[in-house]
Amino acid sequence: MLALAVTVVLAAGSSDAGRADGGAADAGRPEGGFDAGWVLSQKLGASTPARAKLLEELAMRAPPLQDGGSNGETPLTAAEAAAILDDPRAQPIYAEKTISIVAPSMPARHRQEHLDLMKLFLKPERLAAGAKFAEEQKKHLDAAEAHWHVAREVIIAILMWESKLGTITGEYYAFNVFTSQAYFIDEANAAALNQKEEQALLDPKLQKQRVETIRARAHMNLLALLRQCKTRGIDPLGVKGSWAGALGFPQFMPASLRWADDGDGDGRIDLFTFPDAIASIGRYLNEHGFSESRQKAVWEYNHEDAYVQGVLAYADALHERLHPDAGTPKKKK
Repeated sequence: MLALAVTVVLAAGSSDAGRADGGAADAGRPEGGFDAGWVLSQKLGASTPARAKLLEELAMRAPPLQDGGSNGETPLTAAEAAAILDDPRAQPIYAEKTISIVAPSMPARHRQEHLDLMKLFLKPERLAAGAKFAEEQKKHLDAAEAHWHVAREVIIAILMWESKLGTITGEYYAFNVFTSQAYFIDEANAAALNQKEEQALLDPKLQKQRVETIRARAHMNLLALLRQCKTRGIDPLGVKGSWAGALGFPQFMPASLRWADDGDGDGRIDLFTFPDAIASIGRYLNEHGFSESRQKAVWEYNHEDAYVQGVLAYADALHERLHPDAGTPKKKK
């Protein structure tokens, strides 16, 4: 099994005309994307306990994978980490987006977005796009299906959902996404709960759990991003992704890069190429139990039932389009 002993390309500064989103907070960033007010130095300034803790964590070596291989993460020196934190590009915080993410209404909005996408993606033209993709990428889909035992229709469906078959990958700076959520989630939560419509949806116990989950997940991915970039010699402040910090065509989070795979055998993993994106999705689903339950494996990819429903509905519809004479396949759970 590949243990990520190859170069992973995170594609710093990748373009995406579909998701650019608004105003710069400093001259080192393009216009759009940040809100004035909160800056990272408020939490990670010189001599702050939070900064000292982060520097210590970044210097620690991440544990090896279960199979004994490397997870591709290299510790940072204190000087390297401090230089990143003190860079002007590190300072802006996605305040408005972080408030939206932590708001009590977010789960329902997120679920509805997936339901809306299912209606859109099940239209004939989107199924035709999936069929065309299946033909164009047949070699790599054949290989992923044979090696990872994951149906090509599910791989295509995830690529459709995550990046519209590689056409939308995100214009948010991943470092700023994760620092916003890891260090300003309490301020964002207070701002969200100051809105009457959000107060009406509030379940205090559930909201407290959501805040801590978002904080912990962002912190974990921040560590992974910085260590992965150190390993690959990539500027961590230039890596772009989705509003959640997901990267590449398959929209992997940095902490999930351990499941990335070298689909074309060129010695590096570039999630902005289809061979590697296809293989990486296949590997992820395989190692999350696809053979036992495709539903559970897809849920592990995205913990939203509407996402799972939509992805599998598209996969089944695409299968029928690709195999019109075979009938509806017997579906695994």
